[in-house]
Amino acid sequence: MPTRVLSLAHDVRIRVGALVVIGTWALFQCLWNLGGPNVTGDEDIYVRAGWQYVHGDFTNNREHPPTAKYLFGLAQFVAGQGPIGPRVLVGLLTLAVGVVVFLWIRREVGWWGGLLAAALWWLTPRGGAGPRVDRLALLDPVMTAFAVFAIVAAWWWIRSERAWWLAPVSGVLMALSVTSKVSTVVLLPAFLLLPFLFRAARRGIVGGALWAAAFAVTFVALYLPMGIRSAITYMITFQEGQNTNGHPITIDGKIYTFAPWWASLQFMANGTGEALLLVVAVGVVAALVVRSDRLVAYVGVAFLLVAGFYVVVAKIALPTYYTAWMPFLLVLAAIGLARLATVPPRWLTVPVVLVLVVALVVPSVRLSEAVVRAHPTGIARLPGYLGREGVPDGPILFAAATPTLFRPYVGDLGSNRLDRGPYVAIVVGDDQRLPVPGAVTQLLRADRSAFTTTSLDGLQVYVPKHGRVRESGGSLTVG
Repeated sequence: MPTRVLSLAHDVRIRVGALVVIGTWALFQCLWNLGGPNVTGDEDIYVRAGWQYVHGDFTNNREHPPTAKYLFGLAQFVAGQGPIGPRVLVGLLTLAVGVVVFLWIRREVGWWGGLLAAALWWLTPRGGAGPRVDRLALLDPVMTAFAVFAIVAAWWWIRSERAWWLAPVSGVLMALSVTSKVSTVVLLPAFLLLPFLFRAARRGIVGGALWAAAFAVTFVALYLPMGIRSAITYMITFQEGQNTNGHPITIDGKIYTFAPWWASLQFMANGTGEALLLVVAVGVVAALVVRSDRLVAYVGVAFLLVAGFYVVVAKIALPTYYTAWMPFLLVLAAIGLARLATVPPRWLTVPVVLVLVVALVVPSVRLSEAVVRAHPTGIARLPGYLGREGVPDGPILFAAATPTLFRPYVGDLGSNRLDRGPYVAIVVGDDQRLPVPGAVTQLLRADRSAFTTTSLDGLQVYVPKHGRVRESGGSLTVG
């Protein structure tokens, strides 16, 4: 059987067919039904800031670098204001990462190894914000995509005697990554490693100078419009404040002000699933054991730098952060699995690799199902419900819900404060970090008959039958 499989693996028709199937599936995973998931609070912030940035207003979201938001703003020029254009941009970048990884690993490990690396990136789950993080207009997938491009361009430069221009191209791409979100600055030692891996000190000095110059010029040019000194100072001050004060996060029902060191690992387990983690673990071990070489060292160091930063150094963890190290981890696994299939006895190793790869079809199909089923839920349904009920425009009081939940849909009409009324409705969420104020609980318990109530996917909506909800002396009344 392995002999038959190996002969088929070299058949051009089989290769083209596999590429067409996986490529079509990748297009679906990355670009289908992008309007389905709710707009997240962070998305709303970045999309609005991007629109403002391309119109010369740099006052918002200065705690993060500008490049991803520039791109989100430009995407809105093409697709119209809102998250769809930026989401398409992120989807295209995700597709491009797979293409680049395929071309990279195909040359180093073989055709099927390259396709496996691309497929692992394109098709497997990376939850944490919707069906997959890189289907949303967030900074993380933009930062990650440019980091991968920079890492690959640097490898191609050091591997080629004549493509000197790839060194400054890598520097530009890395500047685009760092100025999208600063976390990937930790990858800089990986670039310094390359000349040592290839024993090319002289080329490393010349290419490194070109890389550094291109990085610096691009970095300054991108930051200059928003005021480089003031923007970086503000960003550092803001991030230091978060490190000092913490960022409440819920992990498996428990609230942490400062994320435990294992938080990002837990988010990775939740977002990828046991099947993918098992296959990746086997692949990584194989990469380290089977013909481990410079490529494994380079990709492995890139992975360790990013993962080490988020797991060991960072004091804040969000469900999306682990995705920054996933391309390097998946590439490492693909290298290992591809090489494992060449180890004798191949009648054993080839079927083992095939079984592991086929096992990933199940979580990938489930991801596709989630993509199809994604639709507006909860807070996204609130404006329509209030309109159907004939509720007049006016302030809405939210309890156990953060502004990042409701601002994308109700804007400044939403408030967590009792004294910003009178309110046309009360909406109670389920955010454990924000307990429901006693005044709200007392009103709804004592005067429930004064409200029309409904549930919108976990959000409880209370609309006064007559009048509005008013605050006086810390208490709420209807009238």
